Amino acid sequence: MAEIAVVYLVARLEDCIYKEANKKRAAKLTKLQTEFNRVRPFLKHADWRWIIMEDHVYEKWVTDVIDLACEIENAIDSDFCTKRDTKEFSVTSFMDLVGESINYFSEKKITDNSYLDISNFLERTSKKLKEVEIMKSLPFISLLEDAGGEGQMWHTDSFTRKLPLDCMVGRDKEIKILEEWLLNENVDTALIVAVTGTIGIGKTAMSSTVFDHLKIHFDCAAWIYVTSRPAIDLLRDMYTGFHRSSLEISGKKHLDDLDEEELTKIISSYLVEKKFLLVVDDLDALDAWEYVKRALPLNCKGKVVVTTRNPEISAILCHHVLHLEPLSTEDSLILLRRRSCWQQYDLDDVLWPSSGELLVEEILQICQGQPLVIATIGGMLSTVNIKEPKEWDKFLGILRASVGSLCQFNIIQKALLVSYFSLQPMLKCCLLYCGIFPLHHEISCKKLIRAWVAEGFIEKQLLGMTAEEIGKLLLDDLIRRNLLEVARVGANGEVVSCRLLRLMQHFILKTLNRDYISILSNELVSPSKVTRILVIHGVINNLMPGVNTNSVRSLLLVRQNGLSTPSVLQNSFSNIKFLRVLELQNSPIDVLPDSIGDLVLLRYINLRGTRIHNIPPTIKSLRELQTLDIRDTCVRALPGGIDGLKMLRHLLLADSFSNRLVKLDGDVMFCKDLQTLAGIKLTQQIAYGLPYLPQLLKLSVGDVEGRATSLQLSKSIDMMKNLNSLTIKCAWRKEIQIQASNPLENLEKLRISGWIKNLLGWVCRLKSLKYLYLRDCMLIDDPVSSLQGLPSLCVLSLYNAYKGSHIHSVDASGFPNLKELSLQNLAGLEEWMRIEEGSMRSLYTINIAKCPLLKLPPKGMENLANLQKVQVKTMPAEFIMKTRELLLHTNVHFSVVC
Repeated sequence: MAEIAVVYLVARLEDCIYKEANKKRAAKLTKLQTEFNRVRPFLKHADWRWIIMEDHVYEKWVTDVIDLACEIENAIDSDFCTKRDTKEFSVTSFMDLVGESINYFSEKKITDNSYLDISNFLERTSKKLKEVEIMKSLPFISLLEDAGGEGQMWHTDSFTRKLPLDCMVGRDKEIKILEEWLLNENVDTALIVAVTGTIGIGKTAMSSTVFDHLKIHFDCAAWIYVTSRPAIDLLRDMYTGFHRSSLEISGKKHLDDLDEEELTKIISSYLVEKKFLLVVDDLDALDAWEYVKRALPLNCKGKVVVTTRNPEISAILCHHVLHLEPLSTEDSLILLRRRSCWQQYDLDDVLWPSSGELLVEEILQICQGQPLVIATIGGMLSTVNIKEPKEWDKFLGILRASVGSLCQFNIIQKALLVSYFSLQPMLKCCLLYCGIFPLHHEISCKKLIRAWVAEGFIEKQLLGMTAEEIGKLLLDDLIRRNLLEVARVGANGEVVSCRLLRLMQHFILKTLNRDYISILSNELVSPSKVTRILVIHGVINNLMPGVNTNSVRSLLLVRQNGLSTPSVLQNSFSNIKFLRVLELQNSPIDVLPDSIGDLVLLRYINLRGTRIHNIPPTIKSLRELQTLDIRDTCVRALPGGIDGLKMLRHLLLADSFSNRLVKLDGDVMFCKDLQTLAGIKLTQQIAYGLPYLPQLLKLSVGDVEGRATSLQLSKSIDMMKNLNSLTIKCAWRKEIQIQASNPLENLEKLRISGWIKNLLGWVCRLKSLKYLYLRDCMLIDDPVSSLQGLPSLCVLSLYNAYKGSHIHSVDASGFPNLKELSLQNLAGLEEWMRIEEGSMRSLYTINIAKCPLLKLPPKGMENLANLQKVQVKTMPAEFIMKTRELLLHTNVHFSVVC
C-alpha cells in the first residue's frame, strides 16, 4: 500500500535528517521529506480506489509510488551500510542512487544525477498526481481523512482495564441454557453441544464467556481453534490446554517430538475418569472432528462445545444445538453505548448526548443486530467527540457512504474496511503487522510492541513517553476499535496477549499483502517480488533463489517444525542485507552464523527456544540493536563488546527463577536506553552500573552472593525509582541482605529466590506490589500474616518459602485485592488457623500442593465470598476429605490433581 510505504520512508528520512551533519544535504533531505508529506493526504484515497474499487488507473499510480518509496529507502539503507564506519553520515551516494528512482515520474531520464533536483521532482510529482485526478472531492474519502487525522490523540485511560470485555450483551438467556447443559447433565460419555449462527453473530465470544466462567468446575479444560489448521496442531493445543488448566507440567519438553498417534494416546489416557471441558471453535468440516474424537476416551465425563456455521455438522454430531439470532434493538443500543462511551462505563449509566439521539436509529439499522458490527462501529464512534452534532453527521456520512459504495461486501466486511481506512498510518502499520501470525495465534503484547518499535512504526515520543509506552496506547486503541481481541488477561486486569480478529486477518492476507507481507512455504509458490515482511511457514530448503529481497526488512520463521538446517539462514543473510527484525523463536537451529554481524541495521533478534550455544562475536557490530532475546537457549555467556551496543532497550537472557544465567563481561552503564535486563549473572561490576540506567523497568539478576555485591545491589535498587519488575535469585545456600530504603513506588512484580535477611520487613514497605513470588526463602516468620497489609497485592505464591509450622489468622481487612494464593512445598506447615470474615474478599483461586503435614483447611475458607476454585495436589487424604466437606455446600469448585 502506498500510504504504508510512504510512512516508512518519511520516518527513515526523518532519522537521516537528524543524523546528517552537512546542512545543505539536510536541507535537501528535508525538502524530499516535505514532498512526500504533501503526497500523504492523497494516499488513503488512492489505496481505497485501488484495493476496494479495483481502479486500474490508481493501481498504476500506487505501484509507482510504492516502488519509488522502496527505491529511496533502499538507497538510504545502502548508504548507511557503506558509511557506517565513518563519523559523518554521508548522503552523497544516496543522492546518486535516488536520481534514477525519480524516473518513475518522467519519460525523459535525468542525465545529471550528482545531486537531487528537488524542483524537477516536485514538477513531476505534481504532474503524476494530476494525471489520475486525485482530488479531495469524494465525501467518503474526505470523511475518512478527518476520522483518521494525524492530530488524533489517544486516551490515557486504558480501555481494556475500564470496560469488562467478558460482559456479554443480550445473551443472558443463551448463556444460562448453555451453562445448564454443561453443568447439570450427568454423562458417561462425552456430551457434545453446538453453538450455531452466522459469521460475526457472537458464537466464539459467548462460548468464551461460558468457558471462562465454568472451567473451574471441571478437572481440566482446553480450547482449540479449528479453522484451516492441521490435525497435529489441534492435538497439541488439546494437550497443552488440559495440562495447563490442571497445574500439571508436561513430561515432554518439546511437543514437536510427538506425532499424531502418540499425542492421541496420551490425551485419551489422561482424560480417562476426568471431568473435562473442551471447546472446539469454528469447526468447518467433519474431517477435523475425527482427529479430536479419537483423542476422547469412550468412557468419560467430558463436555464438548462446538461452534460452527455449518448446520449439517451440528445436526450430525451434537446432542443439543443453541442457535444465536441477531441482537434486539434494545440490546444493540446497549452494546453500542458501552463501546462508544466506554469512559463513562464506571458510572453505570451510559447516556447518549442529546445531539445523537436522532441518528442512533439509523446507525442501528445499518448494524442489523450483528454484535461484531456494533462493537466495531462503536469503537470508531468512541474516537470522535460525540457531543458535537457535526461529528455525528460526519460519522453517519461515513457509514452511509460505505453501505452505498461497497456493494460487493457484506455488512461485517464493510464495518471492518471503514474502521481500517479510518486509522492513522501508524495504527495501520501496527495492525497489518499482526497479520503475519497464524490464524488464532496468541500474540504476546510485550513481544508485539517491541517488534513495532524495531520496525520503526513508533519513532516519535510524545509528552516524555517512551516508544513502548506509546505502543501500549496503540495496542489499546486497536482493541477498543475491535480490530484486535483480547486473548489472555493477567490477574491485575492487564492484557497479556491478544489475537487478530479472524475476519480482519483474512482481509489483510487476501487484500492488503500485495506490497507488504509474503508468507512462504513449500506448498506456496514463491512470489516474483518479495515484500517488506517475509514470513516462512513450515519447511523450505532455499530462500527464493534469484528473487530480489532488498525490500525485506523483517524475516520471521513461524511453524518451523521440521526445519533441520541453518543453511537457509546462512545463505539468506547476504541477500537480505537491510534486515531490521529477525524472529527465529523455537526454530531448531544450532548455530547463528558469523554473517549476522553484516546485518548492521538489525534492531530485533529473537532466538528464544533455539538450540544455539554461542552468540558470535560479530554481534558487536550491530550498533542499531534494540532487542536481544536468548531465553531458553544453551547460551551461558555473551561475547565481549555487547556493552558497546548503546541502542539496546531489551536484553532478555533467561526467564525468572531459571537455573540458567548468562554472564556478561563488561559494563552495562553505557546502555542508557536499557529498559529490560533479565537473566544476567550479577557481578559487582554489573551492580555498580545499574544506577546509571534511568529507563530500566525490569531487572532480573541471579547468582547473587557476597556482602559487597549485595550491598551495592541494595544501593542500586534505591536509585531505580522507575523499576516495575524485580527478580533476585541468590546463589545456592548463600544468604544476602537487601538494605534498600526506597519503597519503590512503581514496583508491581517481585520475585525472590533464596535467603535474604529481613526479607519480609523490606517487602512490607512495597505498597504498590501486585505480584509476589517467594521461592526457597527459608522464612521463619509467617509470610501470610506478615504480608496481609499490602493493599494492591493480587497474586501471592509461596514455594518452599516458609520453614515454620503455622500460618496464623488473616485479619478482617487483610489482603483486600488478593485474587490468587498458592502454597506449595511447605514441608513443615502443620496448621493454617483461620481466615477471618471480611478478609481476602477478592480471593478467586487457592492452590495448595505438597504440604505433607497439613491435615486441615483453614476455618473460614468456606465464607470467602468470591472464592471460585480450590485445587490441591499431592496432599494428605485427611486434608482432602476435610476440605471437600468444608466446601460441600458452597459454589466453590474443589479439584484434586493426582
